[in-house]
Amino acid sequence: MKLRANQIEPVTIGVEFFKLPKMAPSIIVAPTAFGKSIVIAHIAKGIGEKVLVLQPSKELLEQNYNKFIFFGGSASIYSASMGQKELGDITYATIGSIINIAHKFREMGVSKIIIDECDRYPREKSGQLRRFVDGMKATHILGLTATPLKLQSNMGDTGPYSKLVMLTNRSSKGAFFKHIIHVAQIQDTVKLGFWTPLVYQSYDFDTGALVFNSSGAEFTNDSIARAYENQNIEDKIVKKVREIEDRKSILVAVPTIEQATKLAGRIPMAAVVTGETPTQDRNRIIEEFRNQKIRVIVQVNVLTVGFDYPELDCLITARPTASISWWYQFVGRGTRIHEKKKDCLVVDFVGSVERFGKVEDLYYKEDEDGTWELYGENKKKITGVPIHEIGLHLEGGINLAEQRNEEGEIQKVYMTFGKYKNKPVASIPPYYRKWLLDNITWNPYNQKIKEEIIRLETIKK
Repeated sequence: MKLRANQIEPVTIGVEFFKLPKMAPSIIVAPTAFGKSIVIAHIAKGIGEKVLVLQPSKELLEQNYNKFIFFGGSASIYSASMGQKELGDITYATIGSIINIAHKFREMGVSKIIIDECDRYPREKSGQLRRFVDGMKATHILGLTATPLKLQSNMGDTGPYSKLVMLTNRSSKGAFFKHIIHVAQIQDTVKLGFWTPLVYQSYDFDTGALVFNSSGAEFTNDSIARAYENQNIEDKIVKKVREIEDRKSILVAVPTIEQATKLAGRIPMAAVVTGETPTQDRNRIIEEFRNQKIRVIVQVNVLTVGFDYPELDCLITARPTASISWWYQFVGRGTRIHEKKKDCLVVDFVGSVERFGKVEDLYYKEDEDGTWELYGENKKKITGVPIHEIGLHLEGGINLAEQRNEEGEIQKVYMTFGKYKNKPVASIPPYYRKWLLDNITWNPYNQKIKEEIIRLETIKK
């Protein structure tokens, strides 16, 4: 199998990276369905030296290892979950299985590491990855991921909030990865025909009842589950599944196990997969799904990263989320090309398309100061801004929440009462602005605050 046209450059750059005397830990960004396992296999073979390939799960290890063997390579597996613990010149491993044997790799002369889904490893010095790298005395570390992002908690004028930042950006916890050495943009992959076209169907969804958790990183589990129930999303899914008879394989995301079980009971040829599903049952369900004996899988917080089924032709999201990573990874399950499907239908019942835009419109851009950021549809900035303000900030430093007078001066409207008194209305969490609209008696003295809240809501839409 030859490399695709867009895989040649990252493989070449990856091999060259390992040929340099020493390089700081770096990243290759490759979108979902890019074929990272193929890129990893070619880099590992091209190095011509001993190398360790790390992946965060058994499923990804199997996928990556099998691709390497397919291309004529010979490698060992060291993973307790795989039931194999062998070291070789090229070793595919999971970090939990090798955390205490870093010295063995050092003694074997292994100093180079490739890390798949590198964003899934904690960057703290006390984390397993950092401790292993230090013990192994690695000289070269190359990470690959579609989402080189980390969640960062901050304290603002109105309390704690979270934002996504690039893995290579500085933070109080440091930046383990220092450079992004190659970015494969989603649109380039789409134009080359290596992405299945996505067809979106979005439905009205009231986000007003969603409440951010204490860190501002995601909505609370309770508010997510209540929104699903209160807006009758279960009935909408059942109706939609009946309508789309042409879709052979449907993956549905819902908030809770109880909701998943209830929904699957109303849909023919449906099964449930959650984190509590026994491994044997999970493997059987997935196999029957691939063989199309099961048409619908209803999942709860699983099958979003590393689930590889190219014939998947429909995704239904009924789980509200503030996480662009979750949205991207979930939709990414349907982007793999296959001769038996012409497109993948993405049915959004919970406002994710409105919040983040279409997945294929996401792009990374390097700013003049050398830092990278992620942007979405209509140039909305995804990283480096509070999660609850996504949609208000655009490429080029434009902040839609800022009102300006004729002289270009920023005109802010401040709260005059309540717990956010003297704070700009634009900085107040959306759920609280919604509460104000529904519960405050408005009069001429506070009318400007109401107008500002309405203006901000209009911008978000």
